Formats: sequence, structure tokens, C-alpha cells
Amino acid sequence: MRKRHVMKKPEKINLVPIMDAVFIFIFFLLMSAQFVNVYEIGSSVPMVRELREDKMKKDPLNLVIEVHATEIVVRRGIASVKVGSYSDTEWDKLREALAGLKAKHPDERVAQLRPQGKVPFHRLVKVIDHAKEHKNSKMFEEIVFDGKGAM
Repeated sequence: MRKRHVMKKPEKINLVPIMDAVFIFIFFLLMSAQFVNVYEIGSSVPMVRELREDKMKKDPLNLVIEVHATEIVVRRGIASVKVGSYSDTEWDKLREALAGLKAKHPDERVAQLRPQGKVPFHRLVKVIDHAKEHKNSKMFEEIVFDGKGAM
């Protein structure tokens, strides 16, 4: 005689222990996470404003410091005239050139920093340091990053 097989209902899986473990794991991850300190470079966002014509009679400095992989190019004026080109060994010459521009334009406080391609961060910081201060006197206090040349 043949035995009859009775179909059993499948048992439901108890998810409560698994959910408890997941919640404990989430809290463990949150409490053990290392919170990273983020360092910022103080920089201003470029501002757009209208100038009166009497101010436009004087040629604005419009200082742009282009940081390339091998050199630093300083440009000035609306026509972006090249003032000089400096290598990594000529930091003093760069600072003197910027000090000379500041002496001719004492009211100017803004310089645009334009990285060209992949430039190491430490080079950008060094250029900013040279542009901001010279012999304990303030030069270009507002450094504005210009992303036109970035890749």
C-alpha cells in the first residue's frame, strides 16, 4: 500500500533577530566612524558689479596668476598682458613682481588664481602665500579661484 504524502505549509522565516543585528550594526558603525576634519582655504566668490565710467578711465589691475605644471604666469589688465613667467625656484622673483604691481595699484586687493590642468595642492597654497603678504605688509588679501583653466 502506498503512503500518502501530505503537503506541509512552508514555515515563515523569523526576521526579528536579523533586523536586531542590522540595527545594532548600524549604531556600531555610526559610533565607530572617524569624523574627518575638513580644512578650507579662505577664498571669495567672484562678484559681478557695475562700475561707473569715471572708475573705468583708470586701467584696472585685473591680476591673474596662472599656475601651470612647470611655471607660474602673472598677467594683468583687461587685455591679459603677460607680466612675467616664473619657475618653482623663482619664488622670490614672483613675490617681488607681485609687490611691484601692488605698489603701482595700492587700492587693489583681489587676485585671481587660475590653475591650468592638474596642479598639486601644495603649489597652489604656496602661490597664495606669496600673493597675500610681502615683508609683513598685506598685498592681495582676496584670492579668487577661477576655474576657466582647470581640466
